[in-house]
Amino acid sequence: MKKLILFVTILLGVSIGSYGAVDNSKKIDEVNKKIIKELSLFYGGYEKIYSHGINRQNIAFLLGEVEPSGAKKVEYDFETIPNGEVISLGLDEKIEFKNISQIKKLKVVEKTHKNSLVDLKKEGENLRITFSSVGEYKLSFTEKNQMIKEIIFKKIAKYQPFPEDIEKNIEDSYNDGDFKFLNENLLLLKTFFPDSEEIEKGLFYALELNEKNKNYDAVRNISKILVSKYRLDDEKKEEIIEIYLNALKKLGETEEYLEFLERLSAYDKKYESEYLDASINYKNYSLGAVKLAETQILIESSPKVTNYLGDYYHQLKDYNKARNYYKTGENFEKLALIYLETGDKVSYENLKSEADPEQIDKIKKIEIKYLERKKLEKYIGNAEKYTREGRLQEAELYYKRSLEKDISSDLKSNIYYKLADLYYNLDEFELAEKNLKSIDIKVLDEEFFGGYYYLGGMIYYNLENYHESSGYFKTLIKKFPNTTLSNRGRIYILKIEKINKNKLEKEVEYESNS
Repeated sequence: MKKLILFVTILLGVSIGSYGAVDNSKKIDEVNKKIIKELSLFYGGYEKIYSHGINRQNIAFLLGEVEPSGAKKVEYDFETIPNGEVISLGLDEKIEFKNISQIKKLKVVEKTHKNSLVDLKKEGENLRITFSSVGEYKLSFTEKNQMIKEIIFKKIAKYQPFPEDIEKNIEDSYNDGDFKFLNENLLLLKTFFPDSEEIEKGLFYALELNEKNKNYDAVRNISKILVSKYRLDDEKKEEIIEIYLNALKKLGETEEYLEFLERLSAYDKKYESEYLDASINYKNYSLGAVKLAETQILIESSPKVTNYLGDYYHQLKDYNKARNYYKTGENFEKLALIYLETGDKVSYENLKSEADPEQIDKIKKIEIKYLERKKLEKYIGNAEKYTREGRLQEAELYYKRSLEKDISSDLKSNIYYKLADLYYNLDEFELAEKNLKSIDIKVLDEEFFGGYYYLGGMIYYNLENYHESSGYFKTLIKKFPNTTLSNRGRIYILKIEKINKNKLEKEVEYESNS
């Protein structure tokens, strides 16, 4: 058997290295599989890869071309590429244009498959173009001088499977409950035959099996495709939306979950209560969520909504509004904290006299936590004093002593926040970034929420990491739209856009002069 395989290998030119070096059964099995795979390619040719269809042994070979581990980037200078140019790309290649400053607009004017997608992403002075499937695409670029440049892209594959093989695998893997093999064949069908009517059925199959197997990342992507690309009746669409939202929660994608719910609530009022509940649970204080809460309590007041509004105004230090909402919601603990923070001893004592034993116990815990924080504020006060005097090492010592104490995670995050702010004011931006990364935003005090996003934006702005800086400022504006800090954030976003534009223009001018 060993001699026969060696003879066939030499005859057909299958490159597998030295077969004589194989000295154990495990290695022999590996070599045999490789020979079988290459023999299948030899006999299958370019029209059909494998003489016996696509199976679990050879599908990895196909997928390696569709989803290579490291796609090769093919770069072109947009200014020098001629009109009417035809660019051929393999499935393992992606296109990137440089020097795109003269592009005013672009559009896809022709494509082989109606369901093929073209993804355009601007990255600095470069434009990345991704095509979802094999086929031919014609893109029209309008330059600032109104000249039009048309470029044809041909996405080609070395090997072409048959659709019936893939469709049979999808049906069989669904019946067998094999979600992984189903996902792989669905990817092949979308890549090689994007107009196939079997894709929709395959997506529903994949959604069911991936949800059953708790593969929520796939559930998230599949449900988005089904809702956005296919005509579904209202009942089915609502069902898939709920599946999508649940997948986001399981994945911990809070931002995407809240943003999608916000769009849904603007489109359909029946999602308003779900969006408000999610905003309360995740402490999302966007303008839309706060307005919903204020409208809700006019119709029917509930403790969770009044406490949410109390927390919102508390972190804004609007103590009068916060106190009124906490009173409405009978939140004795939060009321006690406001009285302690504002030094209202009379109201604090009156509150304790009205409380039952269980509430008094909770109030005492709030007072202990408050006093613990006040004690830490003395350390912080000393640290700030030493910082002003330029005694940085002593300031650090006080912070480190605070962190060494047996304190809660939220207080630790508060100290890291103070440290990050301290180093920022000292222009020690690397140290500021280090402490910023140590902050757990989930337990950080609400009064620091706005400051956290603004501070992050400023730290990365000074580190010239403008992408990260914009992210912090945009989150600040979204979560706290009506604040002084968010207005400052808007100014810095405009500055970043101007910096990026100037940088692009200078680099293009430099290259032109060169």
